[in-house]
Amino acid sequence: MVTAPTSPEAPRIRIWSVVVLSLLAWLPAPIAGQSDVAFPPEVYAARRARLVQQLDAPIIVPSEYMIRHGGEKKQEPNFFYLTGVESPYAILYMAPDGAGGVREVLFLPAHREFAGAQYSHQDPRLIDAAWNRLIRRLEPGDVAEAALGIEETYALDEFTRMTQELTREATTLYFAKEGERLYAPPGLPAPATVRQQFESALSDALGGRVFEDATPAIERMRVIKDEYEIDALRQAARISADGLVAAMRRIEPGMNDLEVAGVMEWAWKQGGSPRTAFPPIVASGPDAVSLFTIRSENYNSVDRVMQDGDLVFIDYGAAEWAMYGSDVCRTFPVSGRFSAEQRRLYEIVLEAQEAAIAVVRPGVTMLEVIRAAAEVFQARGLEPNEDVDRMGVDRVWGLMPSPTHYLTQGRGLTQYTAVAGLGVRDLGHHVGLEATDGRDYSTPLEPGMVFTIEPKIYAPEFDIAIMIEDVILVTEDGFENLSANAPRTVEDIERTMGGR
Repeated sequence: MVTAPTSPEAPRIRIWSVVVLSLLAWLPAPIAGQSDVAFPPEVYAARRARLVQQLDAPIIVPSEYMIRHGGEKKQEPNFFYLTGVESPYAILYMAPDGAGGVREVLFLPAHREFAGAQYSHQDPRLIDAAWNRLIRRLEPGDVAEAALGIEETYALDEFTRMTQELTREATTLYFAKEGERLYAPPGLPAPATVRQQFESALSDALGGRVFEDATPAIERMRVIKDEYEIDALRQAARISADGLVAAMRRIEPGMNDLEVAGVMEWAWKQGGSPRTAFPPIVASGPDAVSLFTIRSENYNSVDRVMQDGDLVFIDYGAAEWAMYGSDVCRTFPVSGRFSAEQRRLYEIVLEAQEAAIAVVRPGVTMLEVIRAAAEVFQARGLEPNEDVDRMGVDRVWGLMPSPTHYLTQGRGLTQYTAVAGLGVRDLGHHVGLEATDGRDYSTPLEPGMVFTIEPKIYAPEFDIAIMIEDVILVTEDGFENLSANAPRTVEDIERTMGGR
């Protein structure tokens, strides 16, 4: 082997090169934002300032714990909406600064805190080993403050002491509460969630202070999307629709429902979406008639071989983009062509959806949108099919939105909660950092609202379930269908499937 000649200085240069490279390896890399999917820091700063101005009191917003969940969890949406921070177990404190501005304090895990939890680290040097270095996690200090535009960052260990000092003079305190109530058998108190336990412990640490709830104010802000959010939602809906087109082009009798879910997920990941917004809902034939909230109790909830003549119900058009979700549904024939009865019912649902979408514009109430869909079902003579006394429990149709509820009884919107099974399932839900971002229909529609319109029919006597769902953005003068590239009409679906 021939080696190049070296000068007497070469060994020294090599040594210094190694030293410099070693030092550089330990320096924090330049960070444009805490998360690779976060928006510019000023976007989050403006949101925080607006929230403090609204509530005019100290506000505490905890994040998700997330430790050792294998990527299954993502950051708590209200916390991420205000910070763009993915660091686990971080806590945000905000308050008026007394001079018309905002004092912001972010508590972050200390150096390598929670890292390498699967190892004992009896040798403390291993905490800094190469295989234990954290990816994009912020630690208290200058790097985090520069990345986020937050002037004060401290270790989590400082949280209790500092919060006691920061809130000593405050007459009102806000906490981003969690309203979910967990089930317990009768006679036992309902268990508390992690965040509810944290709230209770913090209340005790602050001398039994009672917190006001900041969550409704944050979620009202989240209803109106800015340009960054709309771009992310547009991308998520487009990729979701691409996945549905891929399914239409690949599906055939003999395939398992789960295979179809795999086809769509491959298409999403090819399009750059790292994960789905919710688990797969792919159900063919009679399986589609049972509500998926019930089917999902089973481990193999998506597991049926499709038959010629079946319709397949796919509410799995739910790719994410930059942590923003989507929710798109299509129903189409496994064979590629609708039967006469399938086509008749499908076109009723499509007519109801198109009638509802056509109403969308600023100033309209969501109840008007729902009624537009309900009027189609009523005009098509389907209202008697939802009469359980007339049809019987084994044949009664599920019609959503319900003409009986929205038109005949005229009760307007009722409370809806999927957990308790109360209220009437209406026409959709807002979409954002969560695929189901809530249902705030208390105010008229405004530009920047993004929600689904998803009328559906369950017809047990025909083993048919049909839903058509799209993601709709309210614009200054009307609407934009963000998922419009997924075929909706009978003709477009059959044309797409005809090229298989």
